[in-house]
Amino acid sequence: MFLFENWEISEVLDDIVLGRGVKRSVHDLQFDQNIYTELFVERLQLYKYRPMPIKDIPIEVGKRVPAFLIDGKTAIFGYVFWEVFSDKRKRKLWGSVVRNEKGDWKYVLPGNSSRIVFVNLDQSEEVDLYYLS
Repeated sequence: MFLFENWEISEVLDDIVLGRGVKRSVHDLQFDQNIYTELFVERLQLYKYRPMPIKDIPIEVGKRVPAFLIDGKTAIFGYVFWEVFSDKRKRKLWGSVVRNEKGDWKYVLPGNSSRIVFVNLDQSEEVDLYYLS
């Protein structure tokens, strides 16, 4: 029975990683008194998400890459990108897709952070510098 249950959990975790039928946001990795952080990391790696410090993630201005922050038994989805204030002022950051009451990123990590996120560099996409979502 455990293998079948683990297979079902893997399918659910795959849906979270891929955003397949599930909105990627903040996800509790505990279910039925079991914590599935390790299995979630395995599923991330299966889909080319690699652990990397935010400061080492290569990203061009005008692009973003998807990245999950793992905090204990919680996975938080967001993007690594450059926030541009003017031609001379910009900052690299990881920002969650979850927003606070003001509409800003609820969870933010600076671009010089050594904090590890699981990033998929193959899924780089263009962004509107003036409307970051």
